[in-house]
Amino acid sequence: MQMILALLVGLTVLASSLTAAEERPFYEGKTLTIIVGYPPGGGYGPYAVLISRYLGKHIQGNPNVVVQYMPGGGSLVAANHLFNRAGPDGLTIGAVNMGQMFASQVAKSDVVQYDITQWKFIGNASITNDILIMRSDSPYASLEALKKAKEPARIGYLAQGDGHHMFGTVIEEALGTRFKSVIGYLGGGAADLALERGEIDGRTGNIITYLIQRSDWIKSGLVKILVQGGVVEENGKTIRDPRISNVPLVLELSSSPRVKKLHDFTALGNLIGKVYVAPPKTPDDRVAILRKAFLDTLKDPALLSEAEKLKIEITPMGAKEVAAILKDALAVDPETVEFFQRLRK
Repeated sequence: MQMILALLVGLTVLASSLTAAEERPFYEGKTLTIIVGYPPGGGYGPYAVLISRYLGKHIQGNPNVVVQYMPGGGSLVAANHLFNRAGPDGLTIGAVNMGQMFASQVAKSDVVQYDITQWKFIGNASITNDILIMRSDSPYASLEALKKAKEPARIGYLAQGDGHHMFGTVIEEALGTRFKSVIGYLGGGAADLALERGEIDGRTGNIITYLIQRSDWIKSGLVKILVQGGVVEENGKTIRDPRISNVPLVLELSSSPRVKKLHDFTALGNLIGKVYVAPPKTPDDRVAILRKAFLDTLKDPALLSEAEKLKIEITPMGAKEVAAILKDALAVDPETVEFFQRLRK
């Protein structure tokens, strides 16, 4: 009898332990990794680091959150890794250049090993705005100088056919001129260093980067902002960014329908400029947890206060909105696709 009672007690304890284990939050005691497709610095790193400080507290179980950098190909290396090699267990998400991912897939680039339609989107942290900056002491410190220059300006890019290269090409089309493209910088920091040293005359980049990392360049007059892509109003109209309202839009440089089509194609990268994704086979319940936590994090008063101090702009967008934008954007006309395919060769 005593043996039977002992067995029953043991079974009860075991059942209680199993129940407690089942009720334990999945993320408790675990580490969530954010893979960034660029080196530290630039525009992507500061966002990921800031988000990593607050994301864990908005996930039941309060996991540790770390940032891992995986640069290469304008974040194509990270995108391919996330899609094919990262464990689809909800413990890895990535910050990749979705404009670059979109353009590469549409252009049917050989390096693409992912399918945008299969991503598990987590959300978008910011809507951005591309700009062209030029050294003030160069012969290209104005739009007129760019158009009249006997030698083309040297513009630095990270990768052939990436979003910033496409933006520079649209400016060329609008101005009716050509740049000398210097391609192959590992990250934005390397391109900035080349600009600082005078190895290149200018570069295209994101305005937020220069509000975070290089705000002293504009204040000191080292560089001038010559052109901007613009921001989109609620009615869908592209307007000048209020922070640089004296800088013309690409669309103001030319009335050509071709320029408008090319601009609209490249502008996608700004609309969803800081998208976070999870591997395609990540379980739906964990994706739902990450999506809610991501948006809650971007609304966290402590994060917003820190973002303001760091001059990091937060404009949250949910996963459904990201997916809808990309679905519509994939229906691009063949002429535009052919143009950007040639750009990548």
